[in-house]
Amino acid sequence: LGNNSGAAGHVHPVVGLETLDSGFVTAASDGTVNFWSLANLMQPAETVKIPGANISSLAVAPESKTLLVGDENGSIHTIAPSATTGGRSSSSKRAIIKFYSSAGGNGQNAAGHYGNVTGLSTKPSLKTDSSVAMSKGFARGVQGLVVSCGVDWTTKLWAPAYTDKPLLNLLSHSYDYMSDVQWSPVHPSIFATASSNGTLGVWNLVTSFDEPLTGLQGLRLDNNNNKQDQPSHGINKIKWSLDGRRIAAACSDTLHVLGMSEELWKPKGNEGNKLMNNLRSRGLLEEEDI
Repeated sequence: LGNNSGAAGHVHPVVGLETLDSGFVTAASDGTVNFWSLANLMQPAETVKIPGANISSLAVAPESKTLLVGDENGSIHTIAPSATTGGRSSSSKRAIIKFYSSAGGNGQNAAGHYGNVTGLSTKPSLKTDSSVAMSKGFARGVQGLVVSCGVDWTTKLWAPAYTDKPLLNLLSHSYDYMSDVQWSPVHPSIFATASSNGTLGVWNLVTSFDEPLTGLQGLRLDNNNNKQDQPSHGINKIKWSLDGRRIAAACSDTLHVLGMSEELWKPKGNEGNKLMNNLRSRGLLEEEDI
């Protein structure tokens, strides 16, 4: 879009695309975020520039359309859902907030990721008419939880409605970098992770904060039938089916589709409350926050 002469758009690689109510949003590796209208794909309706950020991942909070952006330095930024602009295709005045980061002696983030944020995931919108309590542009309760992953072997759990610091730092099921993370669309406490060594991890945070359901080594999707002298193909991206019964994993030139057992796609109905209570009992959220 808009990369040929006479059109305006990204000039660096596009690293993320998300749909919005009236169009969609794209993010490029130079820190530029473009908002597009379906009525005009020749130039973006609005542009946001995140200073000093080389964007590597993008997600959107469905209730408010607040954007989450991860960068190559391990930081996560939020972009407000509304803006004041000076005209068509103008630069945006949207508020940009950086999640908490404590610079260590080497200048890296002590609380965020060390290095590239490779994946971000928010929960799909609730299929209900009930109102959702909001704070800081995110839903309160289990619906507002966010997961991120990076090249530092970790997956982090965030609750942006309450704090801009990560609640949990989950070690990966391998010593290779994590390439993607995705919440289940139907189960409130389950998400999946993908690793560059070709293993898939499935976590249930009601069951454990320490080990995925697939075990510490994860589920290997190996095209070489586990031959020791053959390299494994890393997983690039994962995606759940809308009913949560299957998950697709892209590895090199192969697409794997895995069926999930009933316990992974059929919640009992109270897992969301159990997860928030577990976070409270661990001291990760204050009593008044729940």
